Amino acid sequence: MIKLIAFDFDGTLADSVDFCLYAFETVFHKYMGSQAPSREDIYQNFGMNEPGVLRHYMGKFNHEAENDFYQIHREKHPQMCPEAFPGCRELLEFLQGKGIQLAVVTGRAEITCNISLEFLGLKKYFSILRYGSAEKNDKAAQFRELIASGNLSDDEFIYVGDAVSDAAASHAANVKCLSAAWAKSARINELEKINPGLVFRTIKDMQKYLNDII
Repeated sequence: MIKLIAFDFDGTLADSVDFCLYAFETVFHKYMGSQAPSREDIYQNFGMNEPGVLRHYMGKFNHEAENDFYQIHREKHPQMCPEAFPGCRELLEFLQGKGIQLAVVTGRAEITCNISLEFLGLKKYFSILRYGSAEKNDKAAQFRELIASGNLSDDEFIYVGDAVSDAAASHAANVKCLSAAWAKSARINELEKINPGLVFRTIKDMQKYLNDII
């Protein structure tokens, strides 16, 4: 029986990947000019939280740059990420109605995660929030901690994420991953290779699958 389902944020609950990349690009170009990393390089370092990515390229803690990043996140949210994916709220309400506990496990920092959850009106659905690290994002360890703290068996936990690394972390922790492939940033062919049969192109299809197994 499924007791706990944890969700990634970017590309899973909201179409926010381009928004995050925009915030990084804006800050890097302000402080690094022509030495700013490319969009793809930034994306490849999403395993760290936002302060970790900034420090990775800027070489040290920069309080002003980090504050700029958070301010961009607050100011541009209404334009660049105005709402959760259509059907997301209905899925969360469906799962709550089934008595499933819901969590967020994200590579994001606490500040930006909470800005987004509150702006989108999603925070009320989640009783557990786990954030990323400035050094690395070890989601497999976070999954194991959630299972242990909840006295769960491996098959009572599911993770929902859009990235290939989400599926890899789930497999490393011996838990099931449902791959969210409804964002334009989804790398569907790669997801199909690492997580065959569990890649969902619509939220409605995932909800149907969950209804069948709960």
